[in-house]
Amino acid sequence: MRPHDNRFVMLALAGVHRIAMRTPFRLLIASSVLALTIVPIVHAEKFSLSTGVFGITCTSTGQLCDPPETLAIGDPTKAIKVRKFVYTAAAQHCSSGRILVELDGRPVGRMRFVSRNETATLRKRKGLRLTAGTHTFAFRFEGKVGGCNTGAVSGWGGEITVIGRR
Repeated sequence: MRPHDNRFVMLALAGVHRIAMRTPFRLLIASSVLALTIVPIVHAEKFSLSTGVFGITCTSTGQLCDPPETLAIGDPTKAIKVRKFVYTAAAQHCSSGRILVELDGRPVGRMRFVSRNETATLRKRKGLRLTAGTHTFAFRFEGKVGGCNTGAVSGWGGEITVIGRR
């Protein structure tokens, strides 16, 4: 132990009031208290954004339906974090399918297969951070053979909700 370490230990044992009398320490305490009173504690505000109920007639052939349902999202001044996506399939679905999620043209995840009136949730554990500005989510429906689907998806619909914090 170095000599200055012993002095600190002795001062600590003698009581905090001796240390508090030193000018640099008082300045540190005063500035810390001032900083705590000036900087408010800010909690991220939750948000929820929905596509509303929609229906799409596919113009493509095969199991991947085009065009996708899209949703513009963002804050012009600050970043936001998306935590999850919730899809509720329309009552008119006659076969199962799942949603493939893209952000600004890049894949970010996919949901489980659902049938009519079922709900699927895609959670992003660490959150999907979006920089300030407007971004676009594209939701594509991928079908699978069964029910009325004999090899191609003709249409799909429902409602998709995006949940996060800003």
